[in-house]
Amino acid sequence: MIWDYYNEKIIFITRGTGFIGTALLCRLVSQSSPERVYVLCRGGTEMAKAKWHDMLPSSMAKALSHDERITVLDGELGNTATMDLSETTLQMLKRTVHVVFYVAATTQLDNSLRELAYSVIEPSLCLTEYVFKFPKLERYVFFSTAYANSHLWKCQKSTDVAVEEKVYPLIPLDSEEDSYRGTLEAWKTLHKMGTSDEYEAHDFPWPCAYAKHLSERLILQKASESNNLDKVLIMRPSVLGPADRYPCPGFATKHGTPSTACAAAYMLHPGRQIRLSTRCQNPNQETTIDEVPIDVVVDRTLVHVALGTTGCVHAVSGVQGRITAEQWWHAFKKERRLPWNAIPTWTSEDWHSPNLHQIAQRYKIIGTSFAFAQDETLRVVEQLGDFEEEGLYLFADRSKPYSLHLRRHHILHHAMQLAKEKKWPACLARLLCRKEVQHPGERDASAHRLIPTFSSRYTPF
Repeated sequence: MIWDYYNEKIIFITRGTGFIGTALLCRLVSQSSPERVYVLCRGGTEMAKAKWHDMLPSSMAKALSHDERITVLDGELGNTATMDLSETTLQMLKRTVHVVFYVAATTQLDNSLRELAYSVIEPSLCLTEYVFKFPKLERYVFFSTAYANSHLWKCQKSTDVAVEEKVYPLIPLDSEEDSYRGTLEAWKTLHKMGTSDEYEAHDFPWPCAYAKHLSERLILQKASESNNLDKVLIMRPSVLGPADRYPCPGFATKHGTPSTACAAAYMLHPGRQIRLSTRCQNPNQETTIDEVPIDVVVDRTLVHVALGTTGCVHAVSGVQGRITAEQWWHAFKKERRLPWNAIPTWTSEDWHSPNLHQIAQRYKIIGTSFAFAQDETLRVVEQLGDFEEEGLYLFADRSKPYSLHLRRHHILHHAMQLAKEKKWPACLARLLCRKEVQHPGERDASAHRLIPTFSSRYTPF
């Protein structure tokens, strides 16, 4: 079985108290029996407990906090491999760890490329070089993003851009050696100049998309040099959404789901029109958002790790599971309390245009449509038996109409932040947002219907 792979394993998760990391941790310790899970968290055990209690039902947060298999390490990712950990701890990790999940911050849309060189790319390289020295290493998972290839929108004329599970070169290549030299040269130039020729030659929506693109190539290059390609898995989630099932329905962090921030911004928009950019002729039907529930991301990751998949894998809703702009706006209108509707006004302006709504200037992929391939997951599903597949959540369930109602707490949180920035009274945000569903972090044992039931041989949540 998939879960048997993790039994007796020693696992290391960076940012194990973030959105992806917490969902990953909950699923691992509830479904399998790892010998030890090391969680990297700045602030140590007390900070980890506080974060878990803020985002999870109290019973789940307590279960994580008291699980003897979990050890929280007080440290953080940086531009050295030490992670602010002691030499003793570093050597212990090196000697014992079998599986490493490298989860990094995903929302650095406002950072410059120069800043990202130090906050994203260099930590990725440092940890990768360190991990490849682990004698017992079996699997190394790097979380990137499906939008590492979002520049393809500007490279094509299609209104539905296909993206395969592969690395797309940014400059013409004649050989693998050219790819090696090109990647290394891009990194050296970026480190020195704060940009690179290949970045300037392509129109990425944000510098962080290119930073992930380059990080993927550098990691694969390091893996090739050290004969570790058979251990590397690059997971590419699309737009993260709240959990459908695990660890509980609606599970999310305050800043982990971009479409929640969009809903809050549109909620407070006083006008009747919201200016957005697209090249689609029928944008309400043709533009899409590939929002993937966090539990789909986690289960896909854990399945691919256990079955030995290597290279790039999309954790997405895909063509069948993505939603159209029309579906999203229909869900949004049910949450907006202003007596008049705010409707999108589509223009052909560039996605960097300052004339667009402020949220469209931030989330520049609004108005696009990407058809992310998921062939790798379809392939592994064929290897799974019906019984084993039944217990996994590998594809988003779109059998019910798309809804935002489980996000009301976080929508209100974003709305109040926006109101504060605009120097509006906080009561305005409360007035304009629907009454919130009870915050996941405030649910207690009485909300047992939200807590999945697991086999008695595993730690109950």
